[in-house]
Amino acid sequence: MFEVKKIVFFILMISLFIPSATTSYAAEGKWKVYLDGTELTFSNSPFVSEGTTLVPFRNLFEALGATISYNGKTKTINAKKDSTEIILTINNPIAYSNGASFKLNVAPKAISGVTYVPLRFVSETLGYGIEVKSKKIYLNAGNATAPTTETPAPTTTPAPTPTPTDPAKTQDMTIEQIGELSDRVVYIEVVDQNNKAIASGSGVIVGAKGEIITNYHVIEGAHKAVIYTSDEAKYVSSTVLNADKDRDLALIKIDSSNLNLPTVTIGDSSKLKLGESVVAIGSPLGFTNSLTSGVVSTKSRTVDGQNYIQISTPIDHGSSGGALFNLRGELVGITTALVESSAAINLAIPSTDVSTFLKKPQQSKSYTAAAPGETSSGSTQSATAKQIENFLNDEYSYLTQDGLDLEFTWFVSYSEDTKNILIGGAITDVADYSSLMKMQKKDDMVIPDLMYYIAEELHDNLNVEKAVVGLYLDTYSKTYPSAYPSESIEREGSGYRVFHNFIFGMFDYKEKRMYYSLDIYGDKDLESIRI
Repeated sequence: MFEVKKIVFFILMISLFIPSATTSYAAEGKWKVYLDGTELTFSNSPFVSEGTTLVPFRNLFEALGATISYNGKTKTINAKKDSTEIILTINNPIAYSNGASFKLNVAPKAISGVTYVPLRFVSETLGYGIEVKSKKIYLNAGNATAPTTETPAPTTTPAPTPTPTDPAKTQDMTIEQIGELSDRVVYIEVVDQNNKAIASGSGVIVGAKGEIITNYHVIEGAHKAVIYTSDEAKYVSSTVLNADKDRDLALIKIDSSNLNLPTVTIGDSSKLKLGESVVAIGSPLGFTNSLTSGVVSTKSRTVDGQNYIQISTPIDHGSSGGALFNLRGELVGITTALVESSAAINLAIPSTDVSTFLKKPQQSKSYTAAAPGETSSGSTQSATAKQIENFLNDEYSYLTQDGLDLEFTWFVSYSEDTKNILIGGAITDVADYSSLMKMQKKDDMVIPDLMYYIAEELHDNLNVEKAVVGLYLDTYSKTYPSAYPSESIEREGSGYRVFHNFIFGMFDYKEKRMYYSLDIYGDKDLESIRI
């Protein structure tokens, strides 16, 4: 018999709302943001996802003096200040400023009923400079570098297999000449099985027939990739020739035949010298074929047991998988990660490791076979958390219960021990919630039936056998919402955020039971039904 205390469910659900920190891609600890020297107060703590600092949108826009509106149906934020208008959409990496489109490395997120937006993009677009010192971020009026109006541009074509370093080529090139090698660097956008973009990065052409090397983490969990070259050509890649998760390298291939693309010359990173000039070309923040220059800060830096070249060359999110050249135009590294600080600490995988990787046996595999996304280690189900989240938001963002249309936003993650899938569904319309509660009073199985329906659909369509589920009301109130338990109310900006959990539980198809509670803030025992 499956026995569990309600507090266990509560702890599991809480872990759903804490953004996970991944080494080299996300930062841990509490970040503080200062505006013209004054620390800003946020309803929820800022955090870093894939190197991008995300903050609660309402607090940020109000502090920067912008007026905001939010469309719950389209999940779109519209902010205006003076002559500047910003449009952001939850889970959409494309943002707009006065009609110009921008590719964000990390899209706005809705987590635990709180919407987070990229701090740097919003601040710089509204005219504020940004400076990072340790875990303190300083915003200063009038010191901004306005974002460019470029959007991800399609790219060129690759060429022969990796070319070894030409010993006779010792003459240094100008940075402008190295810039001409950008036709060997591509922009990669990876998509899921529904052709929705889930990540982006850069890649380097190492084979004329369309072989491209990039970082493993760029393609992890993807169904396929769309490749853009510098001449605005667009290709599809559904084949991975080799992948090494530990070394964070992947070799992918364009599906098209009869290609003859330009390729890089691979140099010897072991010959780099401290202080030697290097040039990076990639697609930071989706701005394709961006070139930056710097120097070798450390030839060998060990991070998480792996060796990297530490460089001062500025890179940003989306630069992952890009090219690092020496002044002879040789590839000496693959840009991989940055450490968000004022110290210009950026990391690249040495070309010696790249050469070793390219010599390994190759076998054509699908993306899902070669670089599967993270799955729950305690489960036999094949669907990842991201796949479940996409499925729910695509197919069940609207549910009809006894004639009542309910709009849900779904978010899915794993418990800290990765043994449980955690599913949250939020309603934002107070009128719909009130109608649902009235129906529940007449029939005490209305809400449990809703949870049961979701369990059945996940089991039948994605083979999800076990998960923890919570359904919530997520709304904002200008006045104190005394109708809800105090545990579900937090101060946000000039008003209050209500995140009220009205059912939580677990379904387990091996046990053939669904356990649930409608008394989340009380002390009633869990109820169960057979499934």
